[in-house]
Amino acid sequence: MITFSNPRLVAEFSDWPLGVNKRGQCKFWMEWKKGKGHRFVRQTSGKPKTTTYGGNGVIVDGSDGRTYLVQYAGQFDFIKVWDSSFMMPPPEVHPDAVFPDTQPELYKSLQGLIEAI
Repeated sequence: MITFSNPRLVAEFSDWPLGVNKRGQCKFWMEWKKGKGHRFVRQTSGKPKTTTYGGNGVIVDGSDGRTYLVQYAGQFDFIKVWDSSFMMPPPEVHPDAVFPDTQPELYKSLQGLIEAI
């Protein structure tokens, strides 16, 4: 299973894969809206793409060299993990939902990343 480091609320990349042979600018950030909560936003050259609203979260680097998004699930007591395409990572890479009562050490590790900001 991969590990995460470098928690932050904004991440910019100048050489992001955009398609078959294209690379370019990409920016990730966390936004907050009163009454809704937090969500991640990713923008390349077009309209920004967003996740659903939830609790606080951070953008992190995975030990596999990829970018991941880690976020409290909002009103529920677990932490979600997305890869940079806003999809769930495969289970052999990392569980997509981490619960405090069934995975206490992993939950505490992810909680520490979110709370570091």
